[in-house]
Amino acid sequence: MNVARTLGLVAVLSMLTGTSAAQAGSKPVIELFTSQGCNSCPPADALFGRLADNPGLIPLTLSVDYWDYLGWRDTLALNAHTKRQRGYSRTRGDMNVYTPQAIVNGGDFTIGSDQRQIDAAIRKVNTASTHGVPVKLQRNGDTLAVEVGNGDGSAQIWLLSVTHKVRVPIARGENKGETIVYTNVVRSWRNLGNFDGKPVKLNIPVSEIVKNEADTVVVLVQAGSENAPGAIRGAEILSLR
Repeated sequence: MNVARTLGLVAVLSMLTGTSAAQAGSKPVIELFTSQGCNSCPPADALFGRLADNPGLIPLTLSVDYWDYLGWRDTLALNAHTKRQRGYSRTRGDMNVYTPQAIVNGGDFTIGSDQRQIDAAIRKVNTASTHGVPVKLQRNGDTLAVEVGNGDGSAQIWLLSVTHKVRVPIARGENKGETIVYTNVVRSWRNLGNFDGKPVKLNIPVSEIVKNEADTVVVLVQAGSENAPGAIRGAEILSLR
């Protein structure tokens, strides 16, 4: 274990917990594009498990399917995640699509296991967090109440069904024999409509969220489109367990 790197992570997470990044609408979202068939991904998967311990961050695991041909079909992969990752590359104007790749708030990207670069991107988002769109989630019995506050510009509102922890024994491929724990695994996406800067209030049946073993919900307010995602301007996460 690299003690210096571990202490660095603890210090950064502690700093973020005490700042506006922990406020509704200002939490940095870190998307990890990963694959069970990628032998360089487990360190990134482990790092995201640690990041999830901080309530001021929203780390998400987005498993992709483009390594399935190597001998192991990723049990958590969605083709929509492959398309989303490629959409980010189109938005940026490059072809930087790989695993493990971390994208912070729809902007800066880095190797998903590079703690130092992820920390730097989180600090950058935190500095600008006062410009975020506030998002509030509350469970009222069988209903999820979603409130999106005022903000500038236009965006789309996305609801993500998420499973907090998934353990996967891998029988073939580059990670054969390993059991890997994945954190905040995105199971499905739902477009809740457009955001034009004015407050939005929605009620969603919890039964429509907790499918496919999902036990957590995330709402994103994100600029751009499904095929060309942009900056994430607001986000919140809520456990439904």
